[in-house]
Amino acid sequence: MSRGALWRLRRLDVPATLRHRRAGVTVYRDTELHLEPQAAIDVAPGGRLLLGTQWAGSPFFAPGHVLVGRGGRIDVGGHFQVFTGLRVVVEAGATLRLGSGYVNHDTQILCFSSITIGDDVAIAEQVVIRDSDNHEVVGATSPPTAPVTIGDHVWIGMRATILKGVTIGDGAIVAAGAVVTRDVAPATLVAGVPAVPKRTGVSWR
Repeated sequence: MSRGALWRLRRLDVPATLRHRRAGVTVYRDTELHLEPQAAIDVAPGGRLLLGTQWAGSPFFAPGHVLVGRGGRIDVGGHFQVFTGLRVVVEAGATLRLGSGYVNHDTQILCFSSITIGDDVAIAEQVVIRDSDNHEVVGATSPPTAPVTIGDHVWIGMRATILKGVTIGDGAIVAAGAVVTRDVAPATLVAGVPAVPKRTGVSWR
C-alpha cells in the first residue's frame, strides 16, 4: 500500500477519544488536556463538554490544548463544544464559565481572571477572547485585567477579537474581524476596529 493511501486511512480512521475522569468531559484526538493541582472542570448534571471535536463527516483534526492552572476552573452549565485546533488557557485561580453552544476551530480563549459565555452561543473560527492585556500602561486609568461576559444567543464572527472588560448583551452579533473594546448592547450588530454599532434590533438563527 502506498504512503499516500496509509495517510488517507489514518485521516479517515474513527476518532479516538479519551474520557476524562470527571463525568461529562470528552477529549478528542490531538487535543491535550492538562490540569494543574487544585484545578477543576465541573460539568452540571445533564451537561457535556467536548474538547477538540470535529464537524460531522470531516476527517480533519488539528493539535489543540486546554491548560488549567493551579486553582483555576472551568464550569459548564449545558452542552458545549470546542472544535479542533482549540487553544484554551485558564490561569491560576481564574474561572471560565461555559453555558451551551460551540466554539469553532482554531479559536483562542485566554482567561486570566473571569470569562463567562452564556447559552446558545455561536463563536466562529479564529476568534480570540481574552480578559487581560498582560501588561499595564503607565498612567492608564483602567486595570490590565477585567472580566469578559458574553450573553445568551450571541453570534461572534470569524477572526473577531473580544478584549478585557467587555460585556456583550443577549442576541448581539459581532461581525467578522471586529475588535470589541466596549460593551455591546443586546440585539445589536457591531463591526469594525474598534467595533461600533451598525444596527440595532437584530436577530439571528
